[in-house]
Amino acid sequence: MKIVRFLGGLGNQMFQYAFYKALQKRFPNVKADLQGFHDYGLHNGFELEDLFDIRVSRASLFKSKLYQVHHKKWIYRKLRRVLNLKKAYQEEINLFGFDPEVFTNPKPAYYWGYWQNLAYFQDISKEIRADFTFSNLSDSKNQGALNSIQNSSSVSIHIRRGDYLTDPLLGGVCNLEYYQKAISYVQSRVDSPKYFIFSNDIEWCRENLNLTNCEFISWNNGTKSYLDMQLMSNCKHNIIANSSFSWWAAWLNQNNNNIVICPKKWVNNPKLDTSGLLPKGWITI
Repeated sequence: MKIVRFLGGLGNQMFQYAFYKALQKRFPNVKADLQGFHDYGLHNGFELEDLFDIRVSRASLFKSKLYQVHHKKWIYRKLRRVLNLKKAYQEEINLFGFDPEVFTNPKPAYYWGYWQNLAYFQDISKEIRADFTFSNLSDSKNQGALNSIQNSSSVSIHIRRGDYLTDPLLGGVCNLEYYQKAISYVQSRVDSPKYFIFSNDIEWCRENLNLTNCEFISWNNGTKSYLDMQLMSNCKHNIIANSSFSWWAAWLNQNNNNIVICPKKWVNNPKLDTSGLLPKGWITI
């Protein structure tokens, strides 16, 4: 059995699901461990099954504990020895990297990580895109925004502040200079662009982005936050943050001539190679 631990917000869950599906294509018994979302105070819990027409096969609580090294009860330690599971727990060490052994190792495994590398699911990208199909919008406010997006040279701008401001790994990467350069790039290549700004700090955006032909999308909060991703994915072009949330919005964009601009430096750690995260054709600034 292979077990994939799901954790984090929507964007992270989508990468983990893509990894989970890639394993299912190669091994007969792949399960999802969702135990971490019990009493989970961050984000919106496990969202995938609520937002998309997909279902994951859940591992039992007993199996999830058995495959991990953290549970020290005698029965678990004994069974790990008997079933040869002492090395089943595998935590992602190389963030943003690709480990080909994941797909060739037939032994039981419990995978803890984020798996943010295209190589894990490039061969099933069509299936992943189909799985991540949003339902039709039902409320008038978002439908109005979608109509405006579809009938203009729309460019989404995602600005992640809030928790990113103090995050040592992700914070400060996409600063005002990055967005100014990205907007300048778009201005030089798109006729009459209309900007749609998505952020958890709309007031900062109003005060710092010198834009006139734009709309600020500020009403999709809480369990409705995913609607921002849906709207961004429908824009003609995307300027994204170093965020898995807007990464997926851009990756799901079906405009064949879209411009996607992303930060050249994704994290504040020069030792991490994030090149496997970025599709060919995306513009780095």
